[in-house]
Amino acid sequence: MRSVNINTKSLQLVIETFGKKIKQWKHYLPIINLALFIGVASLAIICVLLVYHPPENITKPEKHIEETLLKKKPLVPLSIDNKTADYYELMLSNNPFSPNRTAWNPPETKTDSKHEESAAQAAAQAAENQQKPKGTPKKITLRGIMILGNTRKALIENPDQTKNKKPFVFIEEGEEVAEYKVKNIEQDQVKLDWYGEEHIVIMRSNIKK
Repeated sequence: MRSVNINTKSLQLVIETFGKKIKQWKHYLPIINLALFIGVASLAIICVLLVYHPPENITKPEKHIEETLLKKKPLVPLSIDNKTADYYELMLSNNPFSPNRTAWNPPETKTDSKHEESAAQAAAQAAENQQKPKGTPKKITLRGIMILGNTRKALIENPDQTKNKKPFVFIEEGEEVAEYKVKNIEQDQVKLDWYGEEHIVIMRSNIKK
C-alpha cells in the first residue's frame, strides 16, 4: 500500500509541474502563432510570384542562348581557291614521297610587261594632262646661286608677289614656287619641273627648255 501511495503522489507532482509549465507557455502562444502565420503567408506569396512571374533565365533559355550567340563574332568565311588544276600540275605529277624530290615552286604567271608599262605611261600622261593648267608658266629670273657644303640655294625674282611682297626670294631643292618644283640647283643654273616638263633657268637669262 505504501508503494502505491508513493507512486500516486509522484504522479500528482509531475502533473502539477506540467500544468504550471503549460500555464507559463500560454503567455507566449500568441507570439508563436503570429510568427508561424507570417512565415506561412510569406512562403505562399513567394510561391505565387514564382508561378505567375518566373525568372527570365528559367522560362526563356532559348532567348538567352540566341543573345549569347549574337554577341560572339561570326566566323570568317573561308576563301575560295580560284586557281585551275594546271597551277598544281607540277606538284601532282611528282611523287611527294620520292627521296629525290625537290621543293615545289608555283609556276610564274606570264604578264605582258610592255603592255603594262605602256598602260602606266598612258595613265601618268593622262594625269599630268588633267592637272596641267592652260597657258604658259610664269617667267623665272635667276639672280644668284649659293652653295655651301650640302646647302644649295638660289636667289630669284619673286614671280608671285600676291602672297609675298618681297622682290627676291630664296628657293631650295624640293621646294615649290609658282607651280614649279625645284629639281636641282647647280653652279650656274637651276632645273625646274612644271607638270612633267623640265625647265632650265640659267644665270640672268630667261627660262629655257
